[in-house]
Amino acid sequence: MFHEAECRSALSALEAFMVAIEAREIPGVLNGYEQSEEVYVFIEGPRWASHGYENVARGWSAYQTSPMGVTGHRWIEGPEMIGNESLVSIQGILDLDYQAHGKADMLRLRFTWVLRKDETGKWGIVHEHASQPLPDPYGAGDWVTPASKS
Repeated sequence: MFHEAECRSALSALEAFMVAIEAREIPGVLNGYEQSEEVYVFIEGPRWASHGYENVARGWSAYQTSPMGVTGHRWIEGPEMIGNESLVSIQGILDLDYQAHGKADMLRLRFTWVLRKDETGKWGIVHEHASQPLPDPYGAGDWVTPASKS
């Protein structure tokens, strides 16, 4: 069953998380995650994943002084949301504005976040996945014909 109010509440928490990333406000970023060893993040790279809140926190702490920073975001597709009173999945395609080594650019990524509500009513990310499609992962081209593409 779709719980619109819960999904909207989780989306508000996610938007606060994104604003904290853009401001390099690391305590606000970390506040977006559930403080649990169940947190599992598939990052956009160069590593495959961060497992557990402490590892995620270590990565975000390093981000604060990295030569790269996200400066804005726009939903290109979505957000699509499904969930119940305590677990919500939010997914869509976002354009991330960023600066790296003094140069501004944009990166389009597919994102999925799963947020869980704790006993106090606070939403926290327990899973995050950022990715891009590979050009031809199986060497078989795109088997969906132009007429049937969505």
